Amino acid sequence: MMSRESFIIQAGQGGVRLDKALAIRFPFVSREKWQARIKAGFVTVNDKEALPSRKLQPGDLIVAIMPDEIIQEQPLPELIPITVLYEDEWFAIVEKDAGIVVHPSFGHETGTLVNALLSRFSDRLSEAGGAYRPGIVHRLDKGTSGILIVTLDDQAHDRISRSFRERNVERYYDAIVYGVPDSDRAMIDLPIGRAKVERMRMEIRADGKPSQTFFEVVATDGEYTHVKCRLITGRTHQIRVHLAYIGHPVVGDLLYGGRRSGSDAHGYQLLHASRISFDHPITKKRIDVNSPLPARFEPFLEKFRANSAQDCGS
Repeated sequence: MMSRESFIIQAGQGGVRLDKALAIRFPFVSREKWQARIKAGFVTVNDKEALPSRKLQPGDLIVAIMPDEIIQEQPLPELIPITVLYEDEWFAIVEKDAGIVVHPSFGHETGTLVNALLSRFSDRLSEAGGAYRPGIVHRLDKGTSGILIVTLDDQAHDRISRSFRERNVERYYDAIVYGVPDSDRAMIDLPIGRAKVERMRMEIRADGKPSQTFFEVVATDGEYTHVKCRLITGRTHQIRVHLAYIGHPVVGDLLYGGRRSGSDAHGYQLLHASRISFDHPITKKRIDVNSPLPARFEPFLEKFRANSAQDCGS
C-alpha cells in the first residue's frame, strides 16, 4: 500500500532541486527513482505537479506518494540527554527541550528526539507510528519545549491516538505574550488553515479547520503577560496562531510575532507544554503529569514577581 508523505521547505533550505530534496529526506529511495516518480505525477509542490529540476524555496509544501515496496529504515540511536517524567510498560512521558526536532525530516536527519528515544528505550518503542516516528503519538514545534507521550506498545499507541482524536487528552501550555489581553479568561474559537502565500505559516481562515484554545492570565507587568492555555483542538501552530491573531503573539516567535520577538526572547519562543492529563490506555487510571517552566522563562517571571510586590506595597 502506498503512503503519502508531506513536508515544508524550511528557512535556509531554499535552492535545492526537488529530486535532490526528496532523495535527502527519503534516502532509501534513489534520486533516479524520485525523478521517475516526479515525472509520473506522484509528487506535487504547492499542490501542483513540477519538474525534477524545480528549485525549491522556503515555505514550499512537498507532497509525495511513496513507492509501496519501500521499507523505511529506523534512524540510529544517539546519546542525547532526555528527561523521563513517567514510565511504565505501555508508554512514557518525556520532556522535549526547545530547539530539538521531534522526528527526522529534511534538514534534520539526526539529533532528533527520536534518535534520543531509540537510545533510551532501545527496541521498546511502538512501531505503529512508522519507521521514522517510532513511539511518536503527537508532536511539538521545534521551538516549543515540554511534555510528550511516547508509546512503548502498539495497543497503547492506538488507544492513546484515539484519545487524542476524541479530545480526551487534556493539554496545557504556559506562554509569555506581548501586551495584556482584554479578558483575564477567554476561549479563542477561530478556524485555522495553511496560508496560501507563505506555506510554512498557518493562518485564520474561514475555510480552515475548527480550532479552539482556552486561555487565562496568570500575571502581567503591563508590557508582557504570562498566560496558561488549554488546547481543545490540536491544529498545527494553534496556540501561536490564535494568540498572534488577537494581538498578543508569543515572545520569541519569529514566525508569528515579527522581528521584535527574537531580541526579546534571547533564544527560543516562550511556549512550554507544561501539563498533560488523560486516562491510562490499559488500566484506565488517571494520569496527570506536570513539567516545570524552563530557565528561559525566568527573566520574565522575575518581572511579574517584582510587579506584584510593588502592587502589594502601594
